[in-house]
Amino acid sequence: MMFHSIKCIQKLRLNYNSSLINKLKYSSKPSLQLGFNPKICIVGSGPAALYTAQYLLKNLNSNNIRIDVFEKLPVPFGLVRYGVAPDHQDVKNVINSFTETLKNKQVNFFGNVSIGTDLKISELLDAYNSVVLAYGSMGDNYLNIPGEKEFSNVISARDIVSMYNGLPNSEKLNIDLSGQQAVIIGAGNVAIDVARMLVSPVDKLAQTDISEFALDLFKTKNKIEHVSIVARRGVLNAAFTLKELRELTKLEAVECRLNAENFSEFNLDNLLAKLARPRKRITEFLYNLSKQSKSSSPKKVIELKFLKTPLEILGNDSKQVTGVKFKNNKYNFDFNNLNANFDSDEKLNSIPIVEDKGKNVELMSCSLLVKSIGYKNVNIDSEIPFDKKLGVVLNDKGKVIGKEGLYCTGWIKRGPRGVIVDTTSDAYETAQKLYADLANINLEKPGAAKISEILRERNVRFVDKNGWDRIDQAEIKRGKEIGKPREKLASIDEMLKVALEH
Repeated sequence: MMFHSIKCIQKLRLNYNSSLINKLKYSSKPSLQLGFNPKICIVGSGPAALYTAQYLLKNLNSNNIRIDVFEKLPVPFGLVRYGVAPDHQDVKNVINSFTETLKNKQVNFFGNVSIGTDLKISELLDAYNSVVLAYGSMGDNYLNIPGEKEFSNVISARDIVSMYNGLPNSEKLNIDLSGQQAVIIGAGNVAIDVARMLVSPVDKLAQTDISEFALDLFKTKNKIEHVSIVARRGVLNAAFTLKELRELTKLEAVECRLNAENFSEFNLDNLLAKLARPRKRITEFLYNLSKQSKSSSPKKVIELKFLKTPLEILGNDSKQVTGVKFKNNKYNFDFNNLNANFDSDEKLNSIPIVEDKGKNVELMSCSLLVKSIGYKNVNIDSEIPFDKKLGVVLNDKGKVIGKEGLYCTGWIKRGPRGVIVDTTSDAYETAQKLYADLANINLEKPGAAKISEILRERNVRFVDKNGWDRIDQAEIKRGKEIGKPREKLASIDEMLKVALEH
């Protein structure tokens, strides 16, 4: 099932690390010899799912393994297809590796199948030796402040990302870009993505796989000129990556700003000496940004604001958002007496943040408010042991607790956070658990033969690999005609027509 979201974690960025991925994909461990042909089901078709499939194919290839990948949408690749920003085509190139995995003759694809509705987990466990849950986050976190649900144009980043990436039905998003000011609450990579997309030159976006609806919206109705990215914590806790930040500062006709006051309480040299290299580089870059002179009349502005907590969303009589009230925060820590090595984000995040009562409540005006504060995992089947508070499947290193034959990986295993290295590591750990358990069983299961029969009995129109290939070729052809890498089919009905009616 597809990641109906994006990086939530406030950090999820697919920083493609081919050397690590090849290490995980091509383990030197000899292939396990089993006395049967294992049938494995993977629920989801994004990075977590397909890295798990790659590892299993390598390490169980001598056993005539069969892997069936199930996806709620008619098309695979989840987060890579619908979460990575259109102007990050280099990141989306990981799809080439995933495509080769799906083309493997030992892998089947079942698109347009909703687990929990079309099929139950118990039915999958009956049909397969192992079932791996690898679906992503489908819910939003909330600010839980007055006005959040009262005014229009208060929109989650997930919905905006889905819209510009062409997720089916996302064109129905009611978003108004006619005002000049936008505020984004949250300072992770998704917040950076949304800000960049709002102010990027349309002619550059037209060369990406941005959805037709979004491109037309940005071209004809986008008047946004000033975007504020607002974080509750300080500059030492910025959740975006240096790569994303650099990209933001290089946008054509856009000025990126940061108030130098954010560094007023630091002895910077002393502080930098204590930080791990990745955090040191981001902090140095932010400091240098804060020292840059401001243009008197830039065409567009992106402003980074730290140490501010939203208190209330304001609107007018027409129920249109007009602004947000913030209280100011400060670090409750004496950085002048810093004597410990803050060599991890965990240690930095342990520094307490308190309200700065010496400053007044701040009002930021806006006509668009974007919430980029993370996502929630949901349970797709009551048979799955699920911790609602933590939002994860109960598991021990990927093996679901109390449910023999059931495993999990990715966001549903550890929560919606992390970068691609975490996804590959997750897949490796889960596959190792599954791999070890298979050595202790010797039972043939029906796999795809049984499941295909059930789906046909229930009149579920599922898309196989050939159907996905027809969709893929149709999208690439459409894109080529208008100078784009692909033009995604916009609706499920259109996808099914191309995939099944041939």
